[in-house]
Amino acid sequence: MSTEVPDGATQRHSRIMDLLTFINLRGRATITQIQSHMMTTFGLKFKTTSEMIQELGTAGIIKEDGHGFWYLTEKQQTAFKRMIVQEEKQKQANQLLKRIDNIKDQKARKKALDLYDKLLNALPDQAPAEDQS
Repeated sequence: MSTEVPDGATQRHSRIMDLLTFINLRGRATITQIQSHMMTTFGLKFKTTSEMIQELGTAGIIKEDGHGFWYLTEKQQTAFKRMIVQEEKQKQANQLLKRIDNIKDQKARKKALDLYDKLLNALPDQAPAEDQS
């Protein structure tokens, strides 16, 4: 069994997504709550998490409410939901593609790849209508 070690960008993306998920699930969070979560989950220093929060704030992905709580803007909450759905779709598709890749019979592999393409085209690219604002 091989274990894949993520590159720096993949690891950073995963951590940022976790940070955003943490804030999104809580609705809002103080910097100390976010730092504590990131330290216990990933072992990140408080300074590293502060820098991530500052970057996300500068990018307009999260905002501070003036009382020390950070939150995702409404626009970002909608985008975040879509991104989660898309990432899950991609993750499932990648798992399926790896299984298809292991098919030895060329005829069966081609048939599976054709079905894979049809499946990808049939799946929606965004969150269901009731989840969108």
